[in-house]
This record gives sequence, structure tokens and C-alpha cells, in this order.
Amino acid sequence: MDNMPFSARLLTLECGIRFLADYLSGDVYFKTHRPGQNLDRARTQFKMVAEMECKFDRMTEIVDKYR
Repeated sequence: MDNMPFSARLLTLECGIRFLADYLSGDVYFKTHRPGQNLDRARTQFKMVAEMECKFDRMTEIVDKYR
């Protein structure tokens, strides 16, 4: 349980990297409905990672509360 806040950030970052890689490869893996959709998805994931970094201490407190 100690790694839950870190894991949430890591998995979100990984997903963002995958969206970005797919965008750079020509959108061959994730289905898209419009140009640039995977780039937008990547940016959203990276923004969530940044927000999680700002709230990391609070996330840790919540996990510790329910141990």
C-alpha cells in the first residue's frame, strides 16, 4: 500500500507516453476520431500527473488513513 500514490502517477504517466508514442507513429494503435486526438490524450494524462505531484502528500495521507 505504501506505493499506491506513486503507482497512480506512474501508470498515468505510462498511459500518456503511450498516447504520445502512438501519435508520433501515426495513430496506429489507439483508435481516434479526429487528427491530434492522441496528442490531446497525452497532454491530459501529463496534466493529471502534474496535479498528482502537487497533491502527493494528500494522496499519501488518504492511503495511510485506510490501512
